[in-house]
Amino acid sequence: MATDVAQRSTKLAHIHLGVDGGAEKFFVRLSRALAKRGVEQIAFIRHDRPWRDELAEHCTVRELKFSRSHLKRHFVRWGIAREIKNFGAKATLGWMSPASKWLPKPGPDMRTFLRLGDFPDGFHTYGNVEHLIGNTPEIVRQAVEAGWPADRAHMISNFVDPLPDSLQPVCRAEFDTPKDATVLIALGRFVERKRFDLIIKALAQLPETIHAWLIGDGDLLEEMQRLARDLGVENRTHFLGWHRDPSPFLLAADILVCPSDDEPLGNVVLEGWNAGLPVVATASQGPSWLIEHGKTGLLSECGDVDGLVGSIKMIVSDRTQMSRLGTSSGGNASRVGRDEICAEYSALLYSA
Repeated sequence: MATDVAQRSTKLAHIHLGVDGGAEKFFVRLSRALAKRGVEQIAFIRHDRPWRDELAEHCTVRELKFSRSHLKRHFVRWGIAREIKNFGAKATLGWMSPASKWLPKPGPDMRTFLRLGDFPDGFHTYGNVEHLIGNTPEIVRQAVEAGWPADRAHMISNFVDPLPDSLQPVCRAEFDTPKDATVLIALGRFVERKRFDLIIKALAQLPETIHAWLIGDGDLLEEMQRLARDLGVENRTHFLGWHRDPSPFLLAADILVCPSDDEPLGNVVLEGWNAGLPVVATASQGPSWLIEHGKTGLLSECGDVDGLVGSIKMIVSDRTQMSRLGTSSGGNASRVGRDEICAEYSALLYSA
């Protein structure tokens, strides 16, 4: 039935003010998948987004300056509403709380949705939001607990696209990593809650044959580089910068590590599974929901370096378990599949 909904003459508007990260990657991924199902789309984004051309392959793009001025904000929102009306969209999907300020007013010819990939911090800008979509049960639970109507809060998870068979792993030698090393890989912004420091501290307790690839950037990058030097593991800690598509690095690694204290979902877990990697994570909100400890990955307490070390040693010392967890990864990634997620969005956005 959801496919029939999507195959009707459906049009969708997006408002996305993000820069470049996991949320933006999923935005492009979802809009592309919806386009393949026949949904025409228009997106309002900031200027010079690095994913603009990729989005424009399947979606009409409008680059705007989103002013903080109270008066100018009204004119920008009116302009967006006018373009959406001319485009013919009957539903608008805002991405994260900042987009809520720019949503058109809901009415008989317009349904408005706000998709959250993080925990809500209040609803003071949500005046034009009809429905919330959280990508984990915990996001939805916290929104309802904070006062959002339960009948207008919905949970739809993320998905990852299968990796193409032609995709090749990066060459380890190009990143000063021995061919026979065990490579831990972690992805994200270098901010406090991501806890990249745990991986570096863990590396100091692990054998010399274990290296870490840290993919990302952020305010704490230099601090993490300094920590690696102080702990004497700078030769085994490789800071590889931000990559929009980390898949070739994932294919060349051995274990995906997600050490966050606060992780609403954990797209990196899905990406690790998608690449066939065993996953080691701390028990923050999203990974705890995604991972069944001992069966689809290993979990340890947040902030517990020794627990993280124990999980990594358990996998490294038992190649059978590494292979078993890696083999289960593909099934874990596919259980939140593209077709199912798109069907859920279509049913919600275009239900009567």
